[in-house]
Amino acid sequence: MKKIIKKTSLILSVFILFIGSWVTYVTLFNIPSHILPSPLQFFSNLFTNLKQGNLQEHIATTLIEIAIGSVIGIFLGLLAGYLLAKNYFLERIFTPYVILIQTIPKISIAPLFLLWFGLGVESKIALVVLVVFFPIMVNFVVGIRSVDKNMQDLLQILHANRFQKFVFVELYYSMPALLSGIKVASTYAITGAVIGEMIGAKSGLGFLIILGSETYDISLILTSVLLLSLIGLILYKIIDLVEKRFLHWSNHSEMVF
Repeated sequence: MKKIIKKTSLILSVFILFIGSWVTYVTLFNIPSHILPSPLQFFSNLFTNLKQGNLQEHIATTLIEIAIGSVIGIFLGLLAGYLLAKNYFLERIFTPYVILIQTIPKISIAPLFLLWFGLGVESKIALVVLVVFFPIMVNFVVGIRSVDKNMQDLLQILHANRFQKFVFVELYYSMPALLSGIKVASTYAITGAVIGEMIGAKSGLGFLIILGSETYDISLILTSVLLLSLIGLILYKIIDLVEKRFLHWSNHSEMVF
């Protein structure tokens, strides 16, 4: 309990220090509100936007893109990771192409996705799938190949079929690396969705950032950035709690990418 109180106190102290520095900077240098509003003005505008209801629609759009794209990306990453982990021939053939696609800047691919899928959520979901796929695939390959050799020999002796090997052993051994990959993928998913929205969209927090820059509305930009940061933090914490709950037997998580 004392540890939790101490940790909470430190977090609150840093937040208070940040707000104090913000107020001091704006007041001392007489910064105009259209360049950087005071904390009081910023939070006032934030609550006003939340009460109007329009902001919730943009939040919902971004969350839908992240959720659907992440689920599809994780599924495809698991499927591809399993196939590559089990077949070195397929790995040698397809891995260079997967890496090539991954190294392409996503902001350069976004316009293509907009042309192919339109300005709706489909193009953003496709971009999220693309950025989520790689860390899941890589970590799942490493996780499956981390199965102890003695365990593999035991499975052979017990005549375990492929499904039994996967469910009771391979998935078990790969969970630390896989959850670490999901942590990374969750941050990538937000980035992918926002990039797509900033290139071209009808709604979403990335769309609001572009709208704020075009209308010189700094409060709208800061609000969108704050909400995206909170979404990222919440997703990370949820995955972290799941990891601690189900991987208490593991001393460390193995993050590859």
